[in-house]
Amino acid sequence: MQRKANGKTTSAVRIAAVAGAALVAAIGLSRHHAAAQQQAYEAFELGTTIGDGFTIAAVGDLIMAFPASRLADPARQAAFDVVRRADVGFANMESTILDAATWDGDFAGPFVGTPDVAEDVKNLGFDIVARSNNHSGEYGIEGLLDTNERLARAGVVSAGSGESYWAARAPRFVSTDKGRVGLVATASSFSAGVVASPGRGEWTGRGGVSALRTTRWWVVPPSMWSAVTTIREAFPTGGSLYAPLGETENEITILGRRFRKADVDGPHWSYDVDQRDLNDVLAMVREGKVKSDFLAVAIHSHETHGANGVWPEIDPLPGDFLPRFARAAIDNGADAFFGSGVHVPRGIEIYKDRPIFYGLGEFFRQMDIVGPAAWGGRGQGGTFRGDRNSDPRKYESVIAVSEFTGGQLSEIRLHPTDLGHAERMAHRGVPRLASPEVARRVLDRLRKLSEPFGTTLEIEDGVGVIRPEQ
Repeated sequence: MQRKANGKTTSAVRIAAVAGAALVAAIGLSRHHAAAQQQAYEAFELGTTIGDGFTIAAVGDLIMAFPASRLADPARQAAFDVVRRADVGFANMESTILDAATWDGDFAGPFVGTPDVAEDVKNLGFDIVARSNNHSGEYGIEGLLDTNERLARAGVVSAGSGESYWAARAPRFVSTDKGRVGLVATASSFSAGVVASPGRGEWTGRGGVSALRTTRWWVVPPSMWSAVTTIREAFPTGGSLYAPLGETENEITILGRRFRKADVDGPHWSYDVDQRDLNDVLAMVREGKVKSDFLAVAIHSHETHGANGVWPEIDPLPGDFLPRFARAAIDNGADAFFGSGVHVPRGIEIYKDRPIFYGLGEFFRQMDIVGPAAWGGRGQGGTFRGDRNSDPRKYESVIAVSEFTGGQLSEIRLHPTDLGHAERMAHRGVPRLASPEVARRVLDRLRKLSEPFGTTLEIEDGVGVIRPEQ
């Protein structure tokens, strides 16, 4: 009987095991099916549904001191018309707009415009602007938010800053006859005093700009590591009050700078991105795409590759985190990526049939006319002309017009601009369509910068043309 009982018990165990395995398999299939359904749902909701022939004109920085939309110069009006003809015009609005007669704070810098600049931004053809950058907070949170309000009253939507943490992160939208267009904006280069912060406990948080924080590493080859460690050994705490945490055999800190030994050909900079910032920005990208037919992502980034013999402010090679971030934005639903920050154009990449502009240079550069007072106090004379900040390459850029058909990028047209480096201060920094000579120089430079990204740029009648492979 015991054997029989044992046999029965053994059979029961086997039956239970088989049933359990079947149940586990069924659960696995169910989970797999649920995951497949979720992926299909996300692909559907993150689809691009903008109408055929949709165009978005994008430029870099608007550093505007005075209105310019009514200037009679045909070459200037031709540049403005490129933006006006597009379904949506985008720019990085870097100036604060305020009334100097009523402003009771300090004069904080040359990136400032008169009250009528807000309406002029709209008259120039811009519908939506990024407001997260390293100059938008020069006049404090009050100047930042007041500028946003002035732009809103003029009919210009702004993204990338706001009265709370999530308002700064949130997508913003404009409506067109071809569909709703959204923008998520952030900055890896920003004014630290106006970075939006989330609440925690009794701390309610604060508004400001949307930041994508990075940690910069000075990467050096093994052949230079002994020189670095020699300096480190001379400062027991790395040059600070307390010894830095997290040092390893290949990662040390000297005078506040992080050094990493790596198998590289030469020294350069590398960047780690703050994971919470990245997660929150990408969450807003997904949310923005679910709510719109077309979504753009913008970033203001001065971070560069470094160590290539070029001043960082005109270095066309982006920091190594920027391509990763741009592609992640597109993976999460973005249809276009617009970079600004460094004052010259950077290369262009086509990723998953979506355009990535790593840097669009400057569209307006009227800081020169305000700048002398900024550096010498109110009413001081002098100009930027001739110094390093006045490099002629900062005055040559493009208006990038991207067209979409069937939810895919069909063509990019790059219209070169000239901001008049050699003109009087009264006129300097206002764009016009470039002469054939300047246009060729700008486009040749862009073509070389885009080649490493696998992008082919043709020149047709003084305009750069990129047509993705179909």
